Amino acid sequence: MVITWFGLSSFKISSGNLTVVTDPFSKSVGLMAPRVQTDIVIISNIENPAYNNRGSLGGKDTFVIDGPGEFDVKGLFVHGISAQGEQKSKTNGFDYTTIYAIRMEDIHLGFLGSLKQKQLTESQLSELEEVDILFVPVGGKTVCDAEEAVVIVNQIEPRFVIPMHFEQRGLKMNLNKVDQFLKELGAKRVEQEKLTLKKSDLAGEQTEVVVLSP
Repeated sequence: MVITWFGLSSFKISSGNLTVVTDPFSKSVGLMAPRVQTDIVIISNIENPAYNNRGSLGGKDTFVIDGPGEFDVKGLFVHGISAQGEQKSKTNGFDYTTIYAIRMEDIHLGFLGSLKQKQLTESQLSELEEVDILFVPVGGKTVCDAEEAVVIVNQIEPRFVIPMHFEQRGLKMNLNKVDQFLKELGAKRVEQEKLTLKKSDLAGEQTEVVVLSP
């Protein structure tokens, strides 16, 4: 499995001939929009262009997952789980958001997309099941902040944590730096361009943090 990052909560996850892209954003956010061929697109928030620019990806055979439910596509198992996003106003509730449990190469991924919760509920934890690699938003404002993200990491106890949705050069959104999350978690900042993993790399109990470069 090879994981690369476009920015915000958009990743390309590749395994053999299968490619998955999460939360493809539009150029309106200030970054270069992802434009790659992909088999499957997974979207956490269908109402926001920061997460949903599906038209720039793949072709007519690309399968799109954009809400709760269970999906088995080309050997990839995805479970979408309802969650809470950004508060719209005091009277208008919260954004609709979906978090995902993904099984690929017998590796379990937890993708938290545009989540904005202080912690996960018992029901959400149960549906996510065991997570080997956790993609967690840490930039605050419209998503989980550093403190909330650390609480969720401690709830899940994954083998690897990939922080996402934080301040980047060129980004028009006002987000916190990833350093605040790393400080809260007691981890050092070591960036790499991609993360390459196989099942045997998941041995061990200590959680490792991987900061990817877009």
